[in-house]
Amino acid sequence: MTGRIAVAVSGAGSNLRALHAAAQRGELGGVIVLVVADRACPALTWAAEQGIDAALVPGGADDALADALDGVRADVLVLAGYMRIVGPRVLTAHDGRILNTHPSLLPAFPGAHAVRDALDHGAKMTGATVHLVDETLDGGPIVLQEAVPILDGDDETTLHERIRAVEHRLLPRAVALVLAGAVAPPPAGARTTAIDVELAEAAVPPPRRALLSVSDKTGLAAFGQGLVELGFELVSTGGTARALRDAGLPVTDVAAVTGAPEMLDGRVKTLHPGVHAGILADRRLADHRRQLVAAGIAPFQLVAVNLYPFAAAADRPGITFDELVEEIDIGGPSMVRAAAKNHASVAIVTSPARYDAVLAAIRDDGAVPAGLRSVLAIEAFRHTAAYDARIAAELPGRMAAAGIDLPDEPGLPGSTDPYPPTLTIGLEKVEALRYGENPHQPAARYRRPGGDSATAGPFGGADAPLQGKPLSYNNVLDASAAAALARALRGPACVIVKHTNPCGAAERGTLRQAWDAALAGDPVSAFGGVVALTRTVDRATAEGLTSLFLEVVVAPGFDDDARALLAAKVNLRLIVDRALDEAAAPGEPPVPPDPLGAIRTAGGAYLVSAPDTAPDDPTAWQVATRRPPTDAERRDLELAWRLVRGVTSNAIVLVHEGRLVGFGSGQTSRVDAARQAVEKATAISSAGVLAGAACASDAFYPFPDAVEVCLAAGVTAFAQPGGSMRDDDVIATVDSADGTMLLTGIRHFRH
Repeated sequence: MTGRIAVAVSGAGSNLRALHAAAQRGELGGVIVLVVADRACPALTWAAEQGIDAALVPGGADDALADALDGVRADVLVLAGYMRIVGPRVLTAHDGRILNTHPSLLPAFPGAHAVRDALDHGAKMTGATVHLVDETLDGGPIVLQEAVPILDGDDETTLHERIRAVEHRLLPRAVALVLAGAVAPPPAGARTTAIDVELAEAAVPPPRRALLSVSDKTGLAAFGQGLVELGFELVSTGGTARALRDAGLPVTDVAAVTGAPEMLDGRVKTLHPGVHAGILADRRLADHRRQLVAAGIAPFQLVAVNLYPFAAAADRPGITFDELVEEIDIGGPSMVRAAAKNHASVAIVTSPARYDAVLAAIRDDGAVPAGLRSVLAIEAFRHTAAYDARIAAELPGRMAAAGIDLPDEPGLPGSTDPYPPTLTIGLEKVEALRYGENPHQPAARYRRPGGDSATAGPFGGADAPLQGKPLSYNNVLDASAAAALARALRGPACVIVKHTNPCGAAERGTLRQAWDAALAGDPVSAFGGVVALTRTVDRATAEGLTSLFLEVVVAPGFDDDARALLAAKVNLRLIVDRALDEAAAPGEPPVPPDPLGAIRTAGGAYLVSAPDTAPDDPTAWQVATRRPPTDAERRDLELAWRLVRGVTSNAIVLVHEGRLVGFGSGQTSRVDAARQAVEKATAISSAGVLAGAACASDAFYPFPDAVEVCLAAGVTAFAQPGGSMRDDDVIATVDSADGTMLLTGIRHFRH
C-alpha cells in the first residue's frame, strides 16, 4: 500500500515535520505528495526544501484547494495547524478522509484558543485529539485522543508544547489507520469512530523504534546516526536525548510517548505502559499485536540502556549516603530486564561495545537476528545482576557509616554473624587465561569490582602486566602469594615463591642486597619462580633479576633503567603492586580483613571467610621459657612468623640473620616438616647455617619431637601459637637446651 498524503499548513509546520519523518521511516503506508498553505509560512518553505510539491492557496479558497488535491489524487488530507475552515467541495470529495488535530480533549474547549480556554477555566486535564473533519467546527468524529495533565505553573507555551509532542505521535498513527482503511465510520449521531483492530494490525506498517537511555555516552551519536539511517525513530530521555540532539539527530522524548513529564527529580520517567508495553509485547503473538493497536502503543524493536554509574559514584571520594542512593537506577533495570525477557522480539543493548555489531546485523539482515538477540539478553541479565550485587554489597557499610542503627542480623555491619543468608558477588572478567592449573583445564581471571587495591592484591584491578607473555593460572596464584608475603616484609625486602610457597626471603639495607640474600636461600628452587619486591626496582636489582630465569616479578614500580634491562627478557611478566611500599604509618589502625575476601570451593560447597591478613602484634607474645630471646633472635622470630603464614601446612620456617634459610611445607606431621626444613637448610647452605637460627611453627607442637629436630641442628629460638596439651613438655625441652620460645596465641594454617 502506498497512499498519497496531502498536508495543509499555516505556520511553522511541526506536525508536518512529524508526518514527514514517519513517512521517511515507512510508518504511514504512504508518502506526502503535496503541501498546501493558505498563506506564506515557514512550513511551505520547508516543504519545498525537502523536494515536496508545495502550493500556496491564498485564503484557502475551496475550489483552488480542491483542484490542487485532485491534481495529486490525494487519498487523505491532513490539516496540520491549518487555520482555515475547509469548504464544501473539499469536504464532499474527501469525506471521511480529512484529519485534523486539536489541542484539547474534544468536545471540551473547541475553537482557536483551546489551550488558553483550558487554563482560564482552571482545568486539571486537557489533551490532544485527532478527528475526522465534517461541516461542524471541531465537531467531527474522533479517531484518536490522549490526555495531557495541566501542571502547576503551566502557561500557554509550556502546555501547548506538551500537547504538541503528543500530537506528533497521534497524527501519524491516525493517518496510517485511515490509509489502511481501519477507521470505521461512526454510527449515525456518534462522535467517535471505531478502529478495526484486525485490519489495522494486518495493514498498518509496523514502525521501527529504538529506545535509548544511557549513562555511558560512548559511541552514542554514531549509534543513533546509524539507527536513523536505517529508518528508526529514536525515543530517548534526559541527557541521552540532549546528546542525540546535539549530534543533529531527530529525537522523540519519552514524555511524548507517556503523555506525562518526568517527575520526582527524574526518578519517574519511563515507568509507564506506553514504554513497557512497547518493550514487552511479544510480536510473535497476534493477540499482543492487536492489544498494542487497540491501545495505540507502538512497539520497540531495540532498547539501548546502561545504568546510572553507581559503581563510579561509590568510588568517588566524599560522596554522601543520600547522593549515593540517588545513583541507584530504577527505570533502567526495569527496561533492561523487560527487553531481555522479550528478546524474541526486542534487541537489548547494554554495552557500547555492541553498537557496531547491532548496526551491521540490521544492515545485513534487516533486523537483529535471534542468535545475537539471545546473546544480548544473557549479557543484559548479567549486567543487572552485577549492578544489584554491587549495590547490595555497598549499602550496608554506607548505611552504618551514615549513622543508621542497623539490627543485629546476618551480613550487616557489626552483627555477630557477618555472612548474609544469600551471597551474590558480581565479578568482572579481566581476561581468559592460557589454561588452568594444567593445560587440559580452561581458566579465566576475574576481579571483584570496588575492591580496595591496598588490600585486594596485585590482581584486584584490571591493569595488564607492563611486559611479558600472557599470565597463566599458576602465575596468578604464585604472584598473589608472593605479593601477600612481601606486604608483610619490612624495608627493602624480597621474597621468591615457587608453587605458592616461599623458597627465599630476606630483609636488607638495599633492594639488591635483599634479592641476593633471598636467592641464596634456595637458588635451585628459585629457577622459574616468582619474585616480589618491596621497593621500586632499580638497575642494580634488575641486573640480579636478569641473571636467572623467572616467570613474574611483582614490585611497586620499575625505574627506566630497570625497564630497559628487563625488556630483554621478553617473556618475563612485570606486575605493579603499588601497595608493596605503602606500609601503614606507625599507630595507624590496620584495615580489617574483608569477611568476604576469601572464597574457595570444596566438594560442591563454597567456603567464604576473611583472609588471614590481619597483622600480628609481637608485643603481645608471651615468653614461655626461662630465657627471653635476644634482640637478634626476636628479629628473626618476627620475620619467621610473618613468613610462616605463607607456607602450606604443616609449616616450619627457619630464619637466620634476616633471611629464610629453610622451610618444611605440606607435611602430614609437624616433625616431618621440621626434618624437611633442617635438611633443606643444611643441603643448600651448610650445617652451621642453623646455629642460632629462629624457627616458626604455624600451629602448636603436639609433641616435643619437631622441636628436638631443630634444636639438634642448632636452632635456639622458637615461635609457636601454643595451646597443645603437651605445651609444658615442649617448653621444658627448649629450656633444657637453653633455648627460648615465644607463644603468639595465633595460628596460621594455610591449606
